[in-house]
Amino acid sequence: MTATGFRLERMTKPTYRMEFSKDYISKDLTKVWKEQVEPVFAYHGLTCTMDEDECKMILETGNSDGGYIIERARRALGALACGLSAQWVKPILLGQIYCDMIEIEPPEGICEEQFLSNYDDFIDKFDNLYELQKKWYCYVLYFEKCITVVATSFQATCAIRSLVQDSLLGTIPIQDKVEKLTGYIEEYDPKGEVLTNNLEFFSSLLDGIAE
Repeated sequence: MTATGFRLERMTKPTYRMEFSKDYISKDLTKVWKEQVEPVFAYHGLTCTMDEDECKMILETGNSDGGYIIERARRALGALACGLSAQWVKPILLGQIYCDMIEIEPPEGICEEQFLSNYDDFIDKFDNLYELQKKWYCYVLYFEKCITVVATSFQATCAIRSLVQDSLLGTIPIQDKVEKLTGYIEEYDPKGEVLTNNLEFFSSLLDGIAE
């Protein structure tokens, strides 16, 4: 688990600025930005530029075609700031891949040392005990101040956000919460067709991370 190197803040409407660390972004992002990132945003009426010297991504939304695309664009920037490659931007903007950034703030009354221990325990159970990245078809990046999720379904990103808020930041035991969320997902998608939608494409993007 490492410290975050990015921050998203709103500037004068309707512009957003994402600060990032060169230690986190993919190694070729600055090289491919003009050819592989800016045109994808431009297709949706968005302007997205990078100030490499100041480590900022600037998203201008004045010509966008709807609020939903702005939210996807903000999350795509978050994915880039977390180290995912330019190939993730287009499917996130098109809604083929779902992305969420969940802010992490220690609850009142818990010291930092205890919270970090709880966080490590949460990660171990999420990844290893319950193997939720495999079961919910998602990929999770853990940072000190946030958790970033990409997944094949909106249901998975919602479930993870609920799990983080209620178990890591709340008081509900993770086992109880996982069982309840799994039940909700199975009830909504009994044949697993929603979660496995675009799974092959999602897996190909994950293969790129492994490389």
